[in-house]
Amino acid sequence: MIIPNNAIGHKIKSAQAFVSLILRGGRGVMGTANPMQPEKSLVLYEFEACPYSRRVREVMTLLNLDYESRPSPHKGHVYRDELKELAGKAQVPFLIDENNVDGANGEEGDQILDSQAIIDHLFANYSKKGFTPDKYQRQNKKDNASLANKVASVASMMRGAKAVHPKKNLARAKPKQPLHLYGFEASPFCRLVREKLSELEVGYINHNVARERIQDIGAFGFHLTKGEYQPIKGGKRDRLMHEEIKGELLFPYLVDPNTDTQMYESQDIIDYLEYNYG
Repeated sequence: MIIPNNAIGHKIKSAQAFVSLILRGGRGVMGTANPMQPEKSLVLYEFEACPYSRRVREVMTLLNLDYESRPSPHKGHVYRDELKELAGKAQVPFLIDENNVDGANGEEGDQILDSQAIIDHLFANYSKKGFTPDKYQRQNKKDNASLANKVASVASMMRGAKAVHPKKNLARAKPKQPLHLYGFEASPFCRLVREKLSELEVGYINHNVARERIQDIGAFGFHLTKGEYQPIKGGKRDRLMHEEIKGELLFPYLVDPNTDTQMYESQDIIDYLEYNYG
């Protein structure tokens, strides 16, 4: 079934994305207020509908880490060809971390294939405890994406799993400057925007803005707090509110330096991406 790209279709897709959130038990919502963000950007080759990529993105949100996403969907070439050259095969997720120059690849830093290996690396280097919690360990020796994770990816497989028009994407090439997307993994509305970026093979900096406490939970500008909403003082949300997002903390929030555009609302962002990069 092809869901139409109109207001009704957007609501249906949003509902599907919300079901994914429920199936994943709320992973990808909460995160630390004080992340251990590395100096050099983490680079992640992935695509939205991949259940293994989802596991990594959930941990990225938990640790509240920003990273550069290089969407590598099926039938794509903009980043997928790079992936084949670097990893030896077109398998996602694939992480490049140039902060550890003494890693397995010497001065090139760490290049890691396999979701569990990436997750272990992230917890070891960017969490205060330094080890992977049991709930984020491999499910079994043969498969490190649970059945619930795969079911949660079914709806996304209809969108974001493959490049919609790979020849045009390749001809357009990469934007001169990467786009910036603010949000968090489990947000249904952020998911729809990431799916569109994956289909169009448009790379972007993913700024995780995880909910740092129960009071951060809310929608449409309302939060579970009395009076005017205030994030944890000195936390990541607080810094973003005063330094980068000069307005309300509503997500998704897109910044495109190539056109000097800043915008909210998932449907408006999707329409913008289709018009400018489709």
